[in-house]
Amino acid sequence: MVAEFRGPSPHDLGTAELATARFVDESVEVSLHLLDDWHRPMGPIIQVRMTPEVARSLAERLTAAAEART
Repeated sequence: MVAEFRGPSPHDLGTAELATARFVDESVEVSLHLLDDWHRPMGPIIQVRMTPEVARSLAERLTAAAEART
């Protein structure tokens, strides 16, 4: 999976306060619920779909990044 943003910076979508994943139509769908205190109680939801292989790779990288913090 590659996310490509076009246009002027910044491309920061905000801080995710909740992340979920589920299997849909032979893909893994990841939903990020973004924190948006200024506009509405429930912030925007960003959804991406990826192959199971990409999801496994992402999970490994997320785990490594979280463990590097400690």
